[in-house]
Amino acid sequence: MGSGQGPTDIILSQNKIVLDGKEIPVFQVVKGKGSRRVIVADDVNIPGLTEALVDVYIEREESDDCLMAAEYIVEPSSNFKDKYQLVMASTLVDIDKLSTCKVRVLNPMDVVVTLRQNADVGRAELIERIESVIAEEEPVKVKQKHG
Repeated sequence: MGSGQGPTDIILSQNKIVLDGKEIPVFQVVKGKGSRRVIVADDVNIPGLTEALVDVYIEREESDDCLMAAEYIVEPSSNFKDKYQLVMASTLVDIDKLSTCKVRVLNPMDVVVTLRQNADVGRAELIERIESVIAEEEPVKVKQKHG
């Protein structure tokens, strides 16, 4: 929560959020057209109350060999959300580095969950470009007057 010094304004056209009079830069990522299936590479058991890195394959196309950039954002599919009581973190991957990519999966339940090989767990979308970058500095704090 803010300290009550003013309203919060989200100004996406200027890539910023103004919170209590302080500007906080934000970034926007432009996704490509269409999405690709993300499937589990091998059977994996995820014990209860744990987090695991899961190897996945991302669908490939012949034109991928000609791409200058092959960065994709992987997000859970509706099938994954409906079928499993698991949570998958959105992950930025480069499909040209290795034949498989890793995604982080959390099992918040107290039972083992098995992901079978070739299970459809996500969608990957090409990142065309990054519009702007988050500032690497903390916003300057405003000193409060006492008295």
